[in-house]
Amino acid sequence: MKQANSLLSMLLKLSFLAACFLATTSFLPFHRLWQVDTLKPFTEWFQINWQGQVVGWSKFTFDENPTHYLVGHDEYFEGRVRGKRMQFSYRYDWKFSKQAPFKLLEGRAILQEPALTMTTSFENYEQLTITQKRNQRQNTFVEAPINYTLSDVFAHRQFIESQPNKGESIDYIKLDPHSLEASQNTFSVLAIPNNRHQRYLLANQAPNSELSAMTFDLAGNTLKQSRGRGIELIASNKKPSFNPEMQTDLYASNGLKVLQPIGELEAISALKLSMQPRTIDWLQVHPSASLEGNIITTQRASTYKAELNLVSDWKFSPVSEKVRALMPAVTKAQNREQTVKQLLTFTHNYLYYKATPTNFSIDEVIDNGYGDCTEYTQLMLALLNVAKIPARSVGGYIYLGDQEQQFGGHEWVEVLIDGEWRGVDPTWNMMQTTAGHLPISLSGEKNATDLVFTVEQIHYN
Repeated sequence: MKQANSLLSMLLKLSFLAACFLATTSFLPFHRLWQVDTLKPFTEWFQINWQGQVVGWSKFTFDENPTHYLVGHDEYFEGRVRGKRMQFSYRYDWKFSKQAPFKLLEGRAILQEPALTMTTSFENYEQLTITQKRNQRQNTFVEAPINYTLSDVFAHRQFIESQPNKGESIDYIKLDPHSLEASQNTFSVLAIPNNRHQRYLLANQAPNSELSAMTFDLAGNTLKQSRGRGIELIASNKKPSFNPEMQTDLYASNGLKVLQPIGELEAISALKLSMQPRTIDWLQVHPSASLEGNIITTQRASTYKAELNLVSDWKFSPVSEKVRALMPAVTKAQNREQTVKQLLTFTHNYLYYKATPTNFSIDEVIDNGYGDCTEYTQLMLALLNVAKIPARSVGGYIYLGDQEQQFGGHEWVEVLIDGEWRGVDPTWNMMQTTAGHLPISLSGEKNATDLVFTVEQIHYN
């Protein structure tokens, strides 16, 4: 009997000690991150994948020195676009106070893209002072200080270590390293650890957001990030390596496949395409095309009625002196259609085509004198704005020909003429769009590989 009581007493003590141990160990990671001064330096590496290809690497670091906590982030991309190798790198380094609430004090960010280098430095004390150099142009801005702390950087880690339940959410604040503007996104817990998958999955509640989902291990370490247009960051135990020469062309791999050749677009008046999958709630179709079920119809020289209230309330934006200086080169026309045609031809002749993934300002486009469909559209919209003609851009795809047998990403312009929106294409000097202009957009978490077309009908001239 005494042996039984002794055994029972020992079991109770062991149970108590086990409970204490579990409580302590489950609390320690949470305590470690909330008590920032005990957070140990670390480095996280990620492999960047896009469209099923390795296109780069990313690194996140946390460190400290005698005066500051240090946060650094690097991303590097390299790939072939239209046969040319292009490189992109992004880095920022931030310094935080070592006193609570561990406020962001200083920082520097460097962006390097083809033909563009932008450096932003700032100090965030009694006021926020930003010095930004974009190629050879430099500007300084003084604004009210921003309230951004180390806890904002590690908010998702702290949230995970609190062991959230499915359906709970967190407001995650992201600070742009160049504009120093904060944006808030709400992430909800879609999956929690189970016997098979020991991880948390969080999804952004906002549709078409840049960061759509994040996966974490039990300690709050990032395992995966899902971004728009199929970009994924996958955790790695060291710096990933990749060979850009093994990549397919990044522009071509972002195209929409069509299973049959279409032929010469100039000879086609209308085109019917069926899409797979049949249920496509993540696809948006512009009013210049029509969608019935999974059949999309495009037409040459497509137009549609303008919204009267939109036209009457149209606001023309201020333009730079560089844009205004181009207008004397355009002859005065008798009517709006002739003015549009002259501006279309002027834009087409002013720029020469060059694949340009970098986002340039309109003044930079004018100085550079080159660009792809984005820059052609950007310049023509600016000129139409000076001419007081309502116009806007249309994003979508264009058929690249039977040799490639796919639609490639494209952008063009629609202008208001005689109460109708009419599509024009300054890149190819077209006063009317073809049946091969496909005005559709995919939601942020989808990419071109999710959609395939089959030719149903072709109507010729």
